[in-house]
Amino acid sequence: MSPWYRPTLGLIAVGACVVVTGCGVSPAVQAAQDRAYDRLAKELAREKQTGELDDGEVRDVAQALADAEIAAAKGVEGEATIARYSSCADQVEDALEDRADRGDDVAAAAGEVLLSSGLVDEDEYVDFIEDEDPRPAFRALGARGLVDDDQFELRRKLFLDLDERVRQNAIKAAMSSSSPDDLAALAEAARLDPYPSARGFAARALGRLGGKRAVRALTDLWLHADGRLREAIVDAWVSPASFEAGGREALVRAAEEGGEGALAAAILLARIAPINDAASAAKDVGVARLEHAIESGTRAERALAMLMSPTSKTVLAALRKSKDDSDPGLAAIALARLAREGELIEQKTSRDALLALAQKDDPEAARALGELAILGDQRAKALLEKQLKDENAFARAFAGRALVTLGHAVASAMLLADKEPSVRADVACAVLRKR
Repeated sequence: MSPWYRPTLGLIAVGACVVVTGCGVSPAVQAAQDRAYDRLAKELAREKQTGELDDGEVRDVAQALADAEIAAAKGVEGEATIARYSSCADQVEDALEDRADRGDDVAAAAGEVLLSSGLVDEDEYVDFIEDEDPRPAFRALGARGLVDDDQFELRRKLFLDLDERVRQNAIKAAMSSSSPDDLAALAEAARLDPYPSARGFAARALGRLGGKRAVRALTDLWLHADGRLREAIVDAWVSPASFEAGGREALVRAAEEGGEGALAAAILLARIAPINDAASAAKDVGVARLEHAIESGTRAERALAMLMSPTSKTVLAALRKSKDDSDPGLAAIALARLAREGELIEQKTSRDALLALAQKDDPEAARALGELAILGDQRAKALLEKQLKDENAFARAFAGRALVTLGHAVASAMLLADKEPSVRADVACAVLRKR
């Protein structure tokens, strides 16, 4: 036998070993690949007891699980599976690409995640729309790629398509590559599209287009817009092409007048770089509105303002008043910020107060636990481990993600075999995102 032939046979043997028996991977990884969740639970428990389970093994199991679930996704539930793994699209890119190569609606869902995550070029699927593919989900993928000058006329026609996915993706394409001729059609879509998300994207696209006409169109929309659309309009006004064309003044008016969208406007104004007198004055309006909201807004306004206000002496003073609030949720938000931004002794006492709140039988204890995990406070570990067996799936997933954040992936590993798909995906993505 030729000596050159022996290595080839060896490679064939190794390949057969991997394909047929799965050798080279642990029993837990193999169970994840097989989506055998009961077996996976047993193997993870065994590895944990023997000390074989470490961060690397947990990551391998999470990767195998995610890839296998994406590959096996079918039907409506399969589309939900794809959506669950969108938060770690970068880490499951190969599996998504393989799933996108098939011709069903789940393949289109995988392509949509790849597009939304920036993992493929915007025009990757444009042939589907240009070749008049009859499948609505694939037409929607194609509409997202209409970003070239010679495609703008077709894009505007699709703003009125009967399928909301096609309309929305055509509008998203206008956000990426705007044309002055889009203005009237975008304003109409922002006003009349029956799909709230499409109306919001149309408003943002107007902001990207910019100029005085676009800003006036957004101002007209504002008058009759609900809170969700107003937030989109605020985002539009702050776009570079709109901000200096009247967007700044519109944001100031919105913040000063109050009502829905006012706080969103204030948050953006407060973050403006004070590069000139006009910008500085606008920033002052935003900061003042946020400080007022922290002290005397509705519960939702106070929470948002405490979370989003830029640090200043007056903001810290307002947070100090709120840390003892009778509402434990608001107190937790204030304490978390003081634990990061307060004086050194204040940082420690704020963490202690968060721990005390986390130990209470209170619905807001979870918020305090989550803040402690983000802060890297290891005292949260024992409390989170208790929550891993909670009857509520959301609570289990929350605990698993928080433990991963704290650096205890092994502690959360059993949730990779959880009976609930959403829990498995949440924890797998948390593990895969962790560097």
